Amino acid sequence: MQSHRLPAAASPLHENLLASRIRSILREKIHRCVTLHGVALACGERGILLTGPSGIGKTTAALEAVRKGYDWIADDLAVIKSIQGRLMISGHPGIQQYIHTQAAGIAAADRMLDGSRRRKKAELAFVIDVFRATREEISRPLETRILETNLPLVRVGIPRTGYLRQNLLGRAIQKLNEVG
Repeated sequence: MQSHRLPAAASPLHENLLASRIRSILREKIHRCVTLHGVALACGERGILLTGPSGIGKTTAALEAVRKGYDWIADDLAVIKSIQGRLMISGHPGIQQYIHTQAAGIAAADRMLDGSRRRKKAELAFVIDVFRATREEISRPLETRILETNLPLVRVGIPRTGYLRQNLLGRAIQKLNEVG
């Protein structure tokens, strides 16, 4: 269609944004793959996705979790693929080797982490969504849906001037472990 300059659809979106969204939909529906903003960790064989706004402390809390025995998978962009009914989480190949924190800026993951604490992928077991709130809170276990698969979800509220801390992350993970 493009070579003949024929419109395939009408949209109020800019051409590049529309093309990006169409590619995303095709990747999800055909390749069973989505890319989400977040940090990916693993605890044993279970993958954990931390989502939430930039600057709320996801990466810092995840780095502290790695110091306490978790494995690092990815910062900023998590790639989730459905493979034979299992959701596998990994990092985006273009940036998987980097970590971004407010304190250090963008740094090579090898400089910040012991190589034995890094992992390429894990089976996604649950999602922790961090958001700004008026007070600190952890929701009861909920559900979210990724690639037509239901996953346990806990929402963690962070006071407007605070950041996600390791103990809050640990409590959220403990709550999710209690439900399976």
